[in-house]
Amino acid sequence: MVSPNTLSGLDLGEDTPTPQAPAPGEAVPGKRQVATAFLVVKHLNGEWEALNDHETGVDPVTKAGILDMKAGCAEVVSDIEASKIAAMTAHQMMQMTMQMQQQMASQQLASKLKL
Repeated sequence: MVSPNTLSGLDLGEDTPTPQAPAPGEAVPGKRQVATAFLVVKHLNGEWEALNDHETGVDPVTKAGILDMKAGCAEVVSDIEASKIAAMTAHQMMQMTMQMQQQMASQQLASKLKL
């Protein structure tokens, strides 16, 4: 946990220089270098969220257990799948709408030609 008087481990009361970001591929002391990372958090209202910003500061009330990890990951996967299905449904509805508009335009043209 980071106290309210610190930011990234630096005491805000001291006049310390801002640390420089490491070059790509350069190891950061005290941090494990990994290929990619994301963070799954459970908000105080019970909703789960996946964050891909590893610099996002969090202050957990309790330590996550294995059941929290399982539930959080399952919830995130479920939300991703639901988003994919919603996007596919919206795309199909747009295609159907376009087809209906084309059909109506064809029918209007056909009715005008019959006159």
